[in-house]
Amino acid sequence: MAINTKGKRKVILNDREYYWFVRIEKDSSHKIHIMTEDKKVNRVFPVMDTEVPVTPADICKIIEKESL
Repeated sequence: MAINTKGKRKVILNDREYYWFVRIEKDSSHKIHIMTEDKKVNRVFPVMDTEVPVTPADICKIIEKESL
């Protein structure tokens, strides 16, 4: 079953599509959610500085660093 891609941003890295979004959790912390459409990858990372926007380049760095 595929994910709902509405409201999610897409980045392609190494011929693989990743979807990501930033969500404010109930405890007021900001989290980056990164996943693939087939749900084989579904990871959550904290946002360190909420004053700096998250860019697709930042997402690519996270994906490469974590070897997703």
